[in-house]
Parts: sequence; structure tokens; C-alpha cells
Amino acid sequence: MVVLQVNKFFHPRAGAETAFLKTRTLLRERGHDVVDYAMRHPANLPSPYEGYFAPERSYAGGGGLVRRMGDAASSVYSWKARRALSALLDARRPDVAHLHNVYHQLTLSVVDELARRQIPIVLTLHDWKIACPAYTLFTEGAPCRRCVHGSVANAVAHRCVKSSRGASGLAATEAAIARHRGTYGKVQRFIAPSRFAAGVAGLAGVERRRVAYVPNFLADAELAAAPRDGAREPTFLYAGRLDATKGVRELLGAFARVEGAELRIAGGGELEGEVRAAAARDRRIAYLGRIEPDRVRAELAKARAVVLPSIWEENGPLAILEAQAEGAALIVADRGGLPEFVRDEESGLVAAAGDVGALAAAMQRLAGDAELARRLGDRGREEVCAEHNADRHYERLMAVYATAMAEV
Repeated sequence: MVVLQVNKFFHPRAGAETAFLKTRTLLRERGHDVVDYAMRHPANLPSPYEGYFAPERSYAGGGGLVRRMGDAASSVYSWKARRALSALLDARRPDVAHLHNVYHQLTLSVVDELARRQIPIVLTLHDWKIACPAYTLFTEGAPCRRCVHGSVANAVAHRCVKSSRGASGLAATEAAIARHRGTYGKVQRFIAPSRFAAGVAGLAGVERRRVAYVPNFLADAELAAAPRDGAREPTFLYAGRLDATKGVRELLGAFARVEGAELRIAGGGELEGEVRAAAARDRRIAYLGRIEPDRVRAELAKARAVVLPSIWEENGPLAILEAQAEGAALIVADRGGLPEFVRDEESGLVAAAGDVGALAAAMQRLAGDAELARRLGDRGREEVCAEHNADRHYERLMAVYATAMAEV
């Protein structure tokens, strides 16, 4: 089978890119011919198709008025990206196209070109863009459904993107155009990495039959190594973006109430200054900065528990699977897809999102009970090995591709 894999970035960057690159590798290992399409960028991995990639766009600002207006227009609908894809499809026609993160740099123009050529389209819902101009379904400190049930102009009124009316206006325009053109109606199948994501697709008006639950997976090598033996020190780990939606402030507040434990924080973002200040005040907190994947795995291997205290509605983050593979217990918020993968009292602990007291109680419990943490971690590892391995993912993926191809 010839499979076109489309993602705006062709290098490791965030969760969507990690999932995209894992899928690409999995397909190639199983003997499929993978055709790449992305944006040109100095950090890109090698690809035999890089000559067809779309021109690089950074949207970092700067330049004159004409340049800024051109950037704004191309972030909503990129004719350059569509023409570049057209040239690639002239050279190599795939049996199916699998889209990941395409917004802004590639845009939904790629859907129009694929549909024009009657190529089956599968789109993974890595975020909530299908229902929310700002990707997040979250604004002003709380989950939000304003644009789902009303006008996308709500995104502008609430400055949902970068707290900017201009940026929010562009996002709202993009969403309005997609709705008007029926762009998502041209997609044969949507992949939902969590059941919560499937519900978001339903909010956006996608028929249930067009959405397939296909959770993320780990490669065989990531599941092969057995976790370290013995009790782990009472150390908690947070590794991710340092911003308000991730519950970083709640984490710091909760840990201040915990005794007999350490907290290690890795990542970067807008709250980096607050994390550094907390580490300076409390010697039990270590800020590791941005660290490479190998270092993250090493931290997971020695942590008693990993904490994901998000106050926004997460999807099905790979961070959960990676922690489970290393045998670490998990404490997660009860929002979005998180409690689907961490069942309270069985494979981890679930605390009410935004409830500092509940989060502190969960952390204190595991700080004082190494055996409970070990039991939760062992159960989590059993589940990730059984349900999120490469074979299981490949089986699910092939079923989605087959149904998409049958409808074109």
C-alpha cells in the first residue's frame, strides 16, 4: 500500500510530530511505501520527497504590511502548499492520505487538493481544532464550548489565541471558511486517540461512523526493557509544557503541602520563571529545564509517580504511555481523555482538575506508600503492553485505512 503521511513539521517537536513519525516508521517497517509531505525547514529529517515540500513559513511576525498581510492570508488557506502537494501527487499517487497536524503552515487547502483527486483521506484529531478555532476548547481559565454551540466570533471576543484579537480573528476566519466550504465533510475517516476526542468530533457535527478510536502506541523497543526493580524514592516528576493550562501552578501549590518527597520538573514555557522561583524557595524542587527524550526516560525510570494535573481537556498524551512503560505510577486530572488511560485506584490515582487539596492528598498518599505506587505502576505497565503496542495499533490503523478507501 502507498500511504501519504502529511504533517506540517517533519522533525521531532511536540506530541503530534512524535505520533506522526512513529506512524511513518511503523508503516515502513510493515512493508508499506510511505510518501512524505510537510513544510521545508532546516531541522527536517531526511526524506526522498523533500523536494516537493511546501515552502517554509514561520509566521513569527516582522516585515512590512504587505508581507504581514500575505502571511495572514496564507495561514488561513495556503495556495502554495496546495500547489506543492499537487506536484507531489502528479509524481506519486497514494492509495490513502493520512493527515496529522496541518494547520497554519499547510492549512486545510491540502484536504481540497486530495478530495479533488479522489484520494481517500484520514485525519488524526491530535487537538480540538475541528471544534475550536483556538485548538483548546478552553478559555478564561475554564473549558469552553462557545464556538461549538455558537459563532466562531466568540474566539475574537474572548481573545482565545495568544490573548490577541488579531490572532484570534485569523483563527476564527479559518474556522468559518472550513465550515462554509464543508472541508471536514471531505474527510472519509477521523482517528480519535481518545474516546473523549471522538466526542469532540461529534460536537463538531461529524457522524459517529466516520470516527475510529485508535489510541497512541509505543514501539516494540520502548516496551522491551523491564522497569527497574525495588522501591523507588518518593520523587514526583512533571515533564511537559510549563503553562497555565497544564496545571503547573496547581502542581506547585499542591507540592507545598506534601511532606517527605521531592518534585522534579522538566520542560519550558511561559511559567518557567515561576518554576525557577519555586525551586529557589524550596530545595525539594528541582527544575531540569528542557531535556532530551533519553533524559526523560531516565527520569521516568526512577520516579515513584508522574503527575499530569492539566486543567484543560487533554487528549490521549503519549506521556502517559511512556510513564507506564517505565513502571511509574500516575496521578492525573479527571478531565478530557486522561482518566481513560489511568483508572483510579487500579492503574493510578485521579484527582479533580484544579483542586489543589485533592492533588496534594494524592501525592502525599504515594509519597508515603511505596507499595501502592509499585502496584499501580505494575498494572499500568501491563495495560500499556497489552493495548498500546505496535501490533495492536497497526491492526486498528489498517482497518481505518480500509474503510476510508472503500468509500472513494
